[in-house]
Amino acid sequence: MPDAATIPFHLLRPLWLIALVPVVAVVLLVRWRESVTARWGGVIAPHLLKNLIVTPGRTWSISPIYLVAIAMTLGIVALSGPTWRRELPPFVEDKAPLMIALAVSSSMGRTDVAPSRLERAKQKIRDLLAVRAGARAGLIAYAGSAHLVMPLTEDRGVIEPFLAALAPGLMPSDGKNAVGAIALATQSLVTEPVAGTILVVADDLGNADGAALRQAAGRNSLAMLGVSPPQDGGSSPLDAVRVTVDNADIRALERRIETRFQSAQGDAFGTQWRDEGVWLLLPVALLSLLWFRRGTTVAWVLALSMLQAWPAQAQDARRFADWWLTPDQQGRLAFDRGDYATAAKRFADPMWRGMAAYRALDFLTAAQEFSHVDSVEGRFALGNAQAQNHAYEKAIAAYDEVLKAQPDHAAAKTNRAIVVAALKAKEEKRRKQEDQDAPPPDLKADEMKVDPDQKGGQKIQVKPDDLTTAGAAEAWMREVQTSPADFLKLKFAIQAASGPAATGAPR
Repeated sequence: MPDAATIPFHLLRPLWLIALVPVVAVVLLVRWRESVTARWGGVIAPHLLKNLIVTPGRTWSISPIYLVAIAMTLGIVALSGPTWRRELPPFVEDKAPLMIALAVSSSMGRTDVAPSRLERAKQKIRDLLAVRAGARAGLIAYAGSAHLVMPLTEDRGVIEPFLAALAPGLMPSDGKNAVGAIALATQSLVTEPVAGTILVVADDLGNADGAALRQAAGRNSLAMLGVSPPQDGGSSPLDAVRVTVDNADIRALERRIETRFQSAQGDAFGTQWRDEGVWLLLPVALLSLLWFRRGTTVAWVLALSMLQAWPAQAQDARRFADWWLTPDQQGRLAFDRGDYATAAKRFADPMWRGMAAYRALDFLTAAQEFSHVDSVEGRFALGNAQAQNHAYEKAIAAYDEVLKAQPDHAAAKTNRAIVVAALKAKEEKRRKQEDQDAPPPDLKADEMKVDPDQKGGQKIQVKPDDLTTAGAAEAWMREVQTSPADFLKLKFAIQAASGPAATGAPR
């Protein structure tokens, strides 16, 4: 799939351009009939007529026929569906999951980039996380080995204390193991429905080979923020964005991350082109203002035609919008401004009606609308709506239909597992409630019985790999009583001692 930034302008419904032919024909016919030659050619001989024609002084004016032709041309082009960008389907994240691999080697302590390479890198990471507010991001620190600092999370406040604590002295060994860091980031992104982005923030990548880096990244895209000064020179196997004193580097990274992510989303889910024809209504409306000049009859013709067709509910502003916008265009305008309840009423497309109702938290209506969409996307959306309605059995059935059509649909697999777990929890809660409501056993007062089959507790041993699981993120924040630096140093040492599987070191 070509990069979204390079997709050319095209038309969704190009056959509408055929309607331009009669517009041009009518303009030519009207202009010919208005000419003196056409009106008097059959009465006066041609050799006399050219001597009788008096040409008036030229003044600047626009014939109403041209205004009508321009407006009709713009309207026809709008109907042809001009487009130059895609829009993601419903229920697909609009922000790329991002794993940041930060180099914490000894060379990052140099002060040729103020205040130091490492501190500037931390500052840029904070800026990037602030720009991508609400998007999920994770953090990996690497030197001679790579270690997961924080799995994917939407709360950048959780990442901040651990990011601030990172220093070369915390790492078990010095080095530039960028391949191991990218491999560890790929492990963190393996459960994502679509590819994410791995951002390497480092002064250089050492002797890393570009092919090895891309192989370690797998399906995920790679980006790099170089924090070494320009005079360092050298080349990088990755197309790096150089750190700047302003936010130009952050803007460049964000554009690159989102562009590659939307391309990956389109490959995984399929995307539809955004119809941009609605924007041509603005010049059409401006041209219509010229028709209300004195002596222009076009304005009266338009007004009379509107009055004849105007319904009894002329006071309703929606009726006026119906003259200019399709129901889906009206719904999209309401959807974009966050008025989802109105959008659900305006849309004609059942998928978008359901999406608007879902965003308005009207999950029952959303499920009803999605049930009319006979596609994989419609079944998946129906499963989500039924899950929100706590109709878990219906949600599982909808996800099963999706997986039957697309066995590799990762999002359906993930959501189905969540709903199955919720259904089991609901049944367990119901059983406990029934047990509590059951009459007490027939026991005498102060009588005690001991279960002879009762066994003692079981000793649980925590493995080093458990420290890298996504579920450990909140536990770290709740349980750690020491400083983040001491905690990370101990965690990295445990992981380094456990071997390559926990550190991302090459096997």
